[in-house]
Amino acid sequence: MAEARTPVWARTRSTGRGPQPSLSVESVVGAAIALADAEGLESVSMRRIASELSVGTMSLYRYVETKDDLLDLMIDQVMGEGERPPRDRDWRVELRGIALRYRALVLRHPWVLGVSASRPPLGPNVMDNSERMLAAMDGQGLGIDATAGFGWTVMAYVRGFVMGEIAEAETIRRTGVTEDEYRRTVGPYLMGVLAEGRHPLMARFVHEADDHPDVDQAFTSGLDTVLDGLAVSLERMQAVRAGKPGDRSGVSVAGDSVSTTR
Repeated sequence: MAEARTPVWARTRSTGRGPQPSLSVESVVGAAIALADAEGLESVSMRRIASELSVGTMSLYRYVETKDDLLDLMIDQVMGEGERPPRDRDWRVELRGIALRYRALVLRHPWVLGVSASRPPLGPNVMDNSERMLAAMDGQGLGIDATAGFGWTVMAYVRGFVMGEIAEAETIRRTGVTEDEYRRTVGPYLMGVLAEGRHPLMARFVHEADDHPDVDQAFTSGLDTVLDGLAVSLERMQAVRAGKPGDRSGVSVAGDSVSTTR
């Protein structure tokens, strides 16, 4: 059984340039990110990165010891992209902004979704983003579990929505069949099934739903619905806490606080 490794940021690493003047930790990580963006995470290997940088494979290990270290550094680097706007004191506005920025980041780097969701790296950018997410609900009179739960709920929505976006794009890339082409192919079969009358709501959806909804509008509409629900939960939780000092009522959600972004 493999042993857990100390985080790469806790170990002494080469930060300068070695025998290869063109190499640095940043150049190795940057090349890996470019590969993952263009061809998917499966394309990232020390051999392939070395080829992209026109250096020998073994020379990379002066800067990055293992593939796991490389993935951690890649995640943390993209989590630091972009400007950090000033924190908004309105928790709803703040969480909404975090969600919008996280979606944009994952659409730029789709591979992030699969790497960061379980045990995200504890690099400086990831830690800063986690603190920012927790700070959104600070001062609301909640326990830390509930404080984190609000952010987790929003991030879970973002990941679920973007997963569908990425999956559709990947399906088109893999099959070469667009969504409209797919619909024309399965249409006759689907119409026959619906004509049997066993799925009246599905029939209504097929006939009445928008065939080409605005994806950005759909995302923000769903996000606002999530935030509406959190607002109701917050009001209820604050009322309970006011009536019962020490109560630790919280929101039960799935997610992780350290996979968020600015």
